[in-house]
Amino acid sequence: MRNIYNWGKVDWLNQDVVIAKQLGCSRQRVSQKRKEFRKTPSPFSHKRNSSISNKILKFDTEKMTLDEITEKMGCTRLYIRNILIQHKKPFICNDKRKRGKYEWGTANWTKTDKEVAHSLGVPNVGTVTQHRRRMGIIKRRSTAECP
Repeated sequence: MRNIYNWGKVDWLNQDVVIAKQLGCSRQRVSQKRKEFRKTPSPFSHKRNSSISNKILKFDTEKMTLDEITEKMGCTRLYIRNILIQHKKPFICNDKRKRGKYEWGTANWTKTDKEVAHSLGVPNVGTVTQHRRRMGIIKRRSTAECP
């Protein structure tokens, strides 16, 4: 069932979120209609909280992690990270995804996946196989003659 909204009675001077609550639709739908009807942009659509960003920029973030800065500022981690990167301010990045759990750089890729798993302490051989494929490391088949 399709909802019909009376777009002609909308006060376009309000924010999209306010109009969406009044009509009972999504903010995104109001934004689409605003563009379709060529209305002026929503007030505060590109407003940033400059006082918080100024506080972040005044902080000595060089010896702080994102979590510590987030705790002091009371903002989201993503918002703070974007501001710091945008203004090229240093901070301690403790992103565990980039470090990895195993020391893949020390692996001898001429060995089999089972041998590499054993040497690195990887409990599942499939993990080594996946990493090998991700890195584009081709398995070398033995050239021993078959009987």
